[in-house]
Amino acid sequence: MIKVTAIETGKARMKTAQRVGRDGRGALGRKIDIFRDPNWVAPLPILCFLIEHPEGRFLIDTGDTWRNSAPGYLPRWNPFYRQVSIRVAPGEEVGPRLSAMGLDPARDLAAVVLTHFHHDHTGGLDHFPHNRIIGPRENYAVSTGLRGMMTGCLPQRWPVWLKPELVTTDGPPIGPFEGSYPLTRDGRIALVPTPGHVTGHCSVIVRDDDVSYFIAGDATYSQDDLRAGRVDGVTNDPATSLATLRAVRAFAALRPTVILPAHDPDGVRRLAAKEAFV
Repeated sequence: MIKVTAIETGKARMKTAQRVGRDGRGALGRKIDIFRDPNWVAPLPILCFLIEHPEGRFLIDTGDTWRNSAPGYLPRWNPFYRQVSIRVAPGEEVGPRLSAMGLDPARDLAAVVLTHFHHDHTGGLDHFPHNRIIGPRENYAVSTGLRGMMTGCLPQRWPVWLKPELVTTDGPPIGPFEGSYPLTRDGRIALVPTPGHVTGHCSVIVRDDDVSYFIAGDATYSQDDLRAGRVDGVTNDPATSLATLRAVRAFAALRPTVILPAHDPDGVRRLAAKEAFV
């Protein structure tokens, strides 16, 4: 028996052009649209997911941190950070959330798994100094240094002790995904490649007896966007993003699958109801 629990770590607001890019616009055009867009979507959850499996507990992503509110935490020289608004109370960070569930964040997890290294997925890393931390090698390579700081990552804010276990999805294929990285010996939890939002982005497939869970990170911002094939404004490769959405839909056509993006306001309800994608 496998259990998946959603954990909300505050709210994020973004421009409408970030959530969905205009058809026909390339990578640069989509960025220009974000800066020009005067419209903001309603606050969206910042979700991470706890998987309870016979081999242990796995946390997928770590959400964001209250330190976004501290002057100087976000680099003022990068105008990207003025296009999003993060609101996290100290008690909303993933560490306190896990503690409220009766878990010791630093001791009671088999691993912390990152779908990618954007700041709203790595902001809670400070809570896990004693844990195995796994992330996609290809995404890590574009998330460090100045390149990372230019593209939504805050490597200068990562814990000084962070030495993630970097992996590649060169394991067995799963449905339409040509490779995977099994996270459990039984293969029921696995990373699969879902590039597009950023290079090297991965998602996590959880295969229970009666249903699969597709923990999508930012491969899509919502199930509705997935269904409609709407690609976000962040991507540097809209064609790859669209191919990823097709692959996710193809996987969900193979067996009942609950789609769980990191910022979908309806995701928690679908998870509770085990509502499969159709």
